[in-house]
Amino acid sequence: MSLSQSSKSPNRDQELTQTEAFDILSNVRRRHALHYLLSHKDGTNIGELSRQLAAWENGESLEQVTADERRRVYVSLHQTHLPRMDEAGILHYENSRDTIELTERGESLQVYMEVVQDNDIPWSEFYLGLSGISSALVAAVWFGVPSFSLLPDLTWGAIIVTMFTITSAVNVYYAEQRRLGTEGPPPELN
Repeated sequence: MSLSQSSKSPNRDQELTQTEAFDILSNVRRRHALHYLLSHKDGTNIGELSRQLAAWENGESLEQVTADERRRVYVSLHQTHLPRMDEAGILHYENSRDTIELTERGESLQVYMEVVQDNDIPWSEFYLGLSGISSALVAAVWFGVPSFSLLPDLTWGAIIVTMFTITSAVNVYYAEQRRLGTEGPPPELN
């Protein structure tokens, strides 16, 4: 489905500013809509979107969503969120046809969405700590601290490289699980 470009947003070819991106992403319903649209590249309609968002928001399956729950989400999307996202160039929303299609601008919002669970630390902080430990290890070997001289220097280097390789592989795995647009509910609901 190909939708015409909205006349409201002449800046669709420009990158979103960080302020615009955070404004759009500041609302949980818009984040959930973005997650759904990222996994439905061919677009969707407002009925399907409102039903799925109602299911996620109420912790229910699609079959359990009541008409009232779906209608509340539908009205909110139709009157507020979809027009706002269309105006920002995040998606194309044709009100008369109720069709919704994500734009390249909308896909670019992915970079702002590092989901960090309550008890987790950001990976950047984890790697900083791992670098600190590695530096301390290298310093201990360099200065000949007795317990660190039991193994050859090359072994310590291999240990450090192995630590970074394993943590990088785990990081890639978890990043894929928390990526917007993957199967299932949005990462913040997992």
